[in-house]
Amino acid sequence: MFKKIIVPKEELHYRNDGIENKYLINEGNRALGIFAATAGSIVPTQISPQDVCFYVIEGRIEINTDDKKFEMKDGDLLLVPKTSAFTLNFLENTKILTARL
Repeated sequence: MFKKIIVPKEELHYRNDGIENKYLINEGNRALGIFAATAGSIVPTQISPQDVCFYVIEGRIEINTDDKKFEMKDGDLLLVPKTSAFTLNFLENTKILTARL
């Protein structure tokens, strides 16, 4: 797992429908994952006990938090504070990197 170059864009491929994911790290309270989702996919509202970072590798996504809506594209990064509710709406085929800190 470690000591190798990872090209996030190439780690996952889009499925016909839905979300594909791969965790690079998933240990207790910390995780680093890559997600590939097709347009129209939704991750229902959830609340994380840790801060969550979202980085858009490619595509467009809308992230709705407790009080704001963010439309993100390639290269954008968003930090959602712990205990904030958030929902993910994939506006087009999108790959994101997420980190729970």
